Amino acid sequence: MVSFIIILIIIYILYEIQNPVVRNLRTRLYCKKGKQLSIHKNKKLLIIGDPCRGNVNMKLQQLFPNCGHGDITVDLFGCDKCDKMDINNLNEWKKYKTNSCVIVETATLSFGKDIKKILKEIKRISGGDFYSAGGTTTLGWKYYGHKQYSKKYPNSLHNMIYPFTNKDKFYFYYNFHSKKPEKILWDSLY
Repeated sequence: MVSFIIILIIIYILYEIQNPVVRNLRTRLYCKKGKQLSIHKNKKLLIIGDPCRGNVNMKLQQLFPNCGHGDITVDLFGCDKCDKMDINNLNEWKKYKTNSCVIVETATLSFGKDIKKILKEIKRISGGDFYSAGGTTTLGWKYYGHKQYSKKYPNSLHNMIYPFTNKDKFYFYYNFHSKKPEKILWDSLY
């Protein structure tokens, strides 16, 4: 019985460790796809989330960069290259024209207070050309890690978000406040 418990603990630890690595690789893939699509469609590439100022896994990001800045990069606490925009301020999104950008999101939507309204703006601006690498989605993150996320941005995470591309039917997330998984039908966003 003890060896079974030890094996379960090892499996759990390996799962917790692999999640950020997989997320880094997925972000790299989505940024590459987003860049190619923006060139193909002659749109700007808009990155949501500063690639040089993240708060989790920055050592991994520094060793293996997954995404650079886009033509536009949005992050409230971003570097000098970023539009320091609060994603929750829906009026700020209005400055971007309809169907003008391919959008790649790198877990910043975890800060979204009303994901559905933010996604409506993202869909409007992207014309549907949207990739989200998702955030950290482990059990440790769901029940403990998100509470310890940052001393710099206390109580700021609202959701645990899952990967999404415009080929997906639903946008899935877990709401930390209601403690419920939720989904939004992508085609319902207008």
